[in-house]
Amino acid sequence: MEKIFIVAVDGSPAGWKAMKLAATLAKASDAAVVLAHVIPVEPVPEGLEEWSKVEGISFDEAQARVRVGRTIGDSITSEAEDRASVLGLGDVSTKVIEGNVAAELVQLASDINADMIFLGSRGLSDVQGVLLGSVSHKVSHLAPCTCVLVR
Repeated sequence: MEKIFIVAVDGSPAGWKAMKLAATLAKASDAAVVLAHVIPVEPVPEGLEEWSKVEGISFDEAQARVRVGRTIGDSITSEAEDRASVLGLGDVSTKVIEGNVAAELVQLASDINADMIFLGSRGLSDVQGVLLGSVSHKVSHLAPCTCVLVR
């Protein structure tokens, strides 16, 4: 059975380092690589959409942010594909997903039965990480597979 690695790409230096490590391990184990970018979109709180209709407020601004996020996500995954090619990866696919970043990465890992998730660590201080949480922290605790966090 072929191994599948997910690399969370966000354009950050730590994300590119994670991709480089994933490429090394993927080549050694003949794994397929999925380059995943998640556009952070949080659900509209219950009642807010109805309230906005009553008040005549449009959700166009939020929709515009998602469109811009998709453009940026496509750009990041395109650059990631180029870097993957330079690193000598052959079996590479990309996914641009909208939603909660940690939840979407965990769901993707479950959906494709991934063996590993590689992602960069933002390096939040311990206090910020405890109070706010971080994507890498959430993914590492919720993922159904091994997670590799790269600084």
